[in-house]
Amino acid sequence: MCGISGIIYKEKSLLVSERELELITDVIAHRGPDGSGYWKHQNIGFGHRRLSIIDLEGSSQPMKVHDEQLILTYNGEIYNFLEIKSELQKLGHAFRTTGDTEVILKAYDQWGESCVEKFRGMFAFAISDLKNQEVFLARDHFGIKPLLYYSGSDYFMFGSEIQQFTQLEGFQKEIEINALSDYLKLGYIPAPQTIYKNLYKLQPGNYLKLDFHGNILEQQEYYDIQFKPDLSVKYDDWVAQVEEAIKKSVQYHKIADVPYGTFLSGGIDSSLIASDLATFGKNVDAFTMGFHEEEFNEVPYAKQVAETFGLKHHIEYIDMNDMESIFPKLVQHYGEPFADSSAIPTYYITKKIREHLPVVLSGDGGDEAFGGYWSYQNFLKIAKPSPPKHEYKNQIKTVLKYFGKTYKTTPRKPDLKDWMNLVAWIQEDKVKSLLHPELNKQINHESVMEFWYKKAKNQKLDLYSTASYLDYKTYIHSDILTKVDVASMMNSLEVRTPLIDVEIINLMAQIPSEHKISRNRDGSFQKKKILNSIAEKRFGKEFIQRKKKGFSVPLNDWFGKEAPFGIQLDRVLKDKNSKLYEYINQDVLIQSFQTDNRNVNQSYQILMLEHWLQNQ
Repeated sequence: MCGISGIIYKEKSLLVSERELELITDVIAHRGPDGSGYWKHQNIGFGHRRLSIIDLEGSSQPMKVHDEQLILTYNGEIYNFLEIKSELQKLGHAFRTTGDTEVILKAYDQWGESCVEKFRGMFAFAISDLKNQEVFLARDHFGIKPLLYYSGSDYFMFGSEIQQFTQLEGFQKEIEINALSDYLKLGYIPAPQTIYKNLYKLQPGNYLKLDFHGNILEQQEYYDIQFKPDLSVKYDDWVAQVEEAIKKSVQYHKIADVPYGTFLSGGIDSSLIASDLATFGKNVDAFTMGFHEEEFNEVPYAKQVAETFGLKHHIEYIDMNDMESIFPKLVQHYGEPFADSSAIPTYYITKKIREHLPVVLSGDGGDEAFGGYWSYQNFLKIAKPSPPKHEYKNQIKTVLKYFGKTYKTTPRKPDLKDWMNLVAWIQEDKVKSLLHPELNKQINHESVMEFWYKKAKNQKLDLYSTASYLDYKTYIHSDILTKVDVASMMNSLEVRTPLIDVEIINLMAQIPSEHKISRNRDGSFQKKKILNSIAEKRFGKEFIQRKKKGFSVPLNDWFGKEAPFGIQLDRVLKDKNSKLYEYINQDVLIQSFQTDNRNVNQSYQILMLEHWLQNQ
């Protein structure tokens, strides 16, 4: 796990200096504390920061092969690199290192841009091809690792974090209003947008080809989820296939030349990963973040798993007194407004884990793949809002609840507006009223969410697959994976995600939706059916039937009127000189908070935006 950087000046007469490479690379030293390297060729330069996980003594970067004709700077891990290496050796390639970095270069040499289709892992990399005078950039299938790029009038630049781009004097900090609007709606900014104009996140499953003048020659999607349910396979057989696939994925994801451990939240996903990992070694370290507030605390379930499978269990509790000092650091490292408050406990637990080891596995991805979110069942309820009448005399009134919203409906096919009602923090009409009128004129008609919803419709996906597809194309990489990547790399910790794996997702896409989430006769839903079936065998029925808590934080306490964040928010709302009000109507915003029962997610969202704007 590392950090990467690169510059291509549009004019070949402009030479990249090592000082420039140091500026944009050393600012992400936290991503790679074990070493750094630079490579320059006229108007092109690459930088690299290394966190050593595999081939500790070798595989320094930027790496060069073939008489320095191919040069690579790379962030990530290719878990099947040994199989690819064996295939390349049979084709005549020789290797001087034992890691995956050289495998990427030789794979590119052998197969060109199609090499990415062979990789099973998380990656973001750039290859300079001196022979063909091209630069090739690629990002992994699901966006586990970040890759951003800036295309300006004078230069093209790429990197791992937004703060790298602001180091160069030529970078224009002009806010993209489309992105600001999406942030207000969603609490994050979905790829390919960033908060700045001309700065983009490369979409997951995509690559870019550039010439040596920094002009984009091609952007190509090399991977997309293909939902093709196989109705011939029985449910129990799917359970067995998924159980075996997860175990195999965990086996791949544990490959390392350094100690490794696992997150153990006490939820089903991380518990399955931890229990599988325990089968490959004794006394595996497992880390749990506890909360003193009972409604957020799943420590007892984590303890149960740890004791059952002989894990070496570490439990850490958040110290709320340190919240105010952490907040500015998060603002800096996320680089743009980012309102997922679970970044705070993620930062804390990864900091504690790094005191013990540099690699940890996580259970992220189970909800998206196997139907775990409330938004999925509520989306499905719109089509069938009531249980069958012949089953029960006392019918349950049809209501949908999500983040405190109530949505009454009659049977019909839900659409994108319904989905946005479930997942948006602030609805589109309200966002329009918040933004100044002149800013609304700058917003494009088609949003990122609309683009992917149209693609789902064109593929004729069923309702659950549509919702899952939308999450894979927006939420999972631009929120969940961004949250984990930034918070963990602030602490120089590599996090691996066995459930967000190309083989797991391809298998999931073959399983009919009713095996992932389905309606009971009483109108309730079974979510994550397959994962629950596996978990029930391992942990018992009570373990899977308790209420899902998720990795949340006690925002109600943090934003109380006497709490530090609550006091900060009141001060920001009342101050007409707050940076917010350059973009947002103060009267409309204050009116939104004129209630004793504030929406705490929006509170965090607005305070994050103000802090970010103050640091511009």
